[in-house]
Amino acid sequence: MRTATDHDVGPVFARLSRPRPEAPTRLFVVSDPHLSSTESGTWKVYHRTESRLRAAVDTADDLGVDAVILLGDLTCDGREAEYALADEVLADLSAPLVAVPGNHDVPKRWDDYVAPTAAEFGERYGLGPYPFHARVGGLDLLCLDTASAGGRLTHTHEGELSAAALDWLRRTVTRVDTPVVVAHHTLFHPRDHVGPFPDGDFYQFRNARAVHEVLAERGGVLTLSGHLHLPTTTARGGVREVVAPATCSFPPSGLLIDSGPTGTTVRLVPLAGRQGMAEAYVRADAGNAHGQGVAAYADRGLLSDVPQADERVDAVGADVPEALRWR
Repeated sequence: MRTATDHDVGPVFARLSRPRPEAPTRLFVVSDPHLSSTESGTWKVYHRTESRLRAAVDTADDLGVDAVILLGDLTCDGREAEYALADEVLADLSAPLVAVPGNHDVPKRWDDYVAPTAAEFGERYGLGPYPFHARVGGLDLLCLDTASAGGRLTHTHEGELSAAALDWLRRTVTRVDTPVVVAHHTLFHPRDHVGPFPDGDFYQFRNARAVHEVLAERGGVLTLSGHLHLPTTTARGGVREVVAPATCSFPPSGLLIDSGPTGTTVRLVPLAGRQGMAEAYVRADAGNAHGQGVAAYADRGLLSDVPQADERVDAVGADVPEALRWR
């Protein structure tokens, strides 16, 4: 079986000082499959979505993870046929699944079909109604619904955390040992992560500032997000956000997270070969504003500049450089 130190798993994306659970814990993070059996093309490479999700399932099993974390947008548009296919693919998964919904998974006013609610999504793929706390190994996963805000976001793809969920987060994050927040929408704006980004095609997390204030007061919190379709990380005020790539679009990949007493290592795990990566890049570059933003991010060399963060303290106890600390 492969291990996180083997070169064939993928490059180190980030080395983090926290979380530091006493019990070694391994997660495989999957985001934005946008699964469809009927759609084709676009920058989301719909005709590859099933094979990419199957590759993610196989990879998770090969890596012997404690859980698979799904960060939302499991489906193309929340149709029952897409969920039926997702059920078929995920049935081959050996590890426990912990999932949150994305904006494409929940009902919208313009739908001519009945998509499942976030609560129904949680019953199907999560561990109960949102928000919920899941203890996996030595990590405390705080799983949030930012896609529907309790059913309020039927008219937009923007994200929000309901007032009740925010209050739950405020109470819960202070009483757990190793908090890891799991959500679809990103806490920080793309500009905080990668610089220029096409705002016109980015759907905001409306009350991200209020959520950040809660997490910053606790300090030492890792958040896992999707939605952007690109791997990136940044930190501010004692809160580190790691954004997972999409399985469907460039670069089709997942994240392997290994946490233990000395810190956390995040690796980027490709889910396609050279030709699949090339196809995904070409389609992103020729796609809509969001796809072009992802391709431009790669063109600036930011995908090859890894690790993107290194917070380790060396063997003699010297502190890491100021620029690499959690700010």
